[in-house]
Amino acid sequence: MTTKTKAGSEKFRTFSLARIMRASEDYNGFCLACGHEQECCEPDAREYRCDSCGERQVYGAEELVLMGRSR
Repeated sequence: MTTKTKAGSEKFRTFSLARIMRASEDYNGFCLACGHEQECCEPDAREYRCDSCGERQVYGAEELVLMGRSR
């Protein structure tokens, strides 16, 4: 699965399982567009707006694992 950034380039962002586990404990999620770790994300969050880039590409930690975005 790929995602398109504002510039139109395609990226496939993955996150280490250790990083996802730490984010899960803190109720954080990650933006697939820019990689920003965002606070206050439910574990099953999908398409939240990113505080950093403004894209609606923030997903909760557990959701990223289910999507195959862990390595």
